[in-house]
Amino acid sequence: MKISASILAADQNDIINNLNEKRDLFDYVHIDIGDNVFCPTYGISKDNVYKLVNDTTYKLDIHLMIDEFPELLNNLVKETNNIVKASHHVESNSINEFIDIMQKQNNIETGFGILGSSDLNILRPFLETENITIDYILLLCVNPGFSYQDPVISPSQRVLEFKNLYPNYHGQIMVDGGVSKLMLNELKDLGVNVSVQGGAIFG
Repeated sequence: MKISASILAADQNDIINNLNEKRDLFDYVHIDIGDNVFCPTYGISKDNVYKLVNDTTYKLDIHLMIDEFPELLNNLVKETNNIVKASHHVESNSINEFIDIMQKQNNIETGFGILGSSDLNILRPFLETENITIDYILLLCVNPGFSYQDPVISPSQRVLEFKNLYPNYHGQIMVDGGVSKLMLNELKDLGVNVSVQGGAIFG
């Protein structure tokens, strides 16, 4: 199982040095981008996003939590090759625009996120169509936008619910939110491919 370091939990004034100090603890850098509408924060600043894109070689995992057209993602995918994953929420108004952007990409894995409070059945139209390429599902287990939260649903429980509802799904599963070090072995045994950790890495 891979680990993605959520930089919402890092020192926002010294993100790159924070990452460099912890580089042995993760495989990807998880970048939350909000709009203060879909979730009550803007997530990582655009300046810091571009620093990570232009000034580092870390493998970047973009997590969009926005309602409107994902213009930043559209710009980023034209400028970088270190974005390896990008996900957007199926509850968002701009999910179709996200799909249009991602279907044109060959080197970035496409993910669909779902809130911990949402019915997993809303994923069905995305999972059961041949017109959409999907590489992973992101199961968000906390309220979007902030680090150091208790889960709104147990990550293990959410994975089990997903696998019971979609037994024929063979793509990757990413779990985001409230994942402690003690949970990692159980999540790995459940078939989780990537766990997002913030406070567990940056403390």
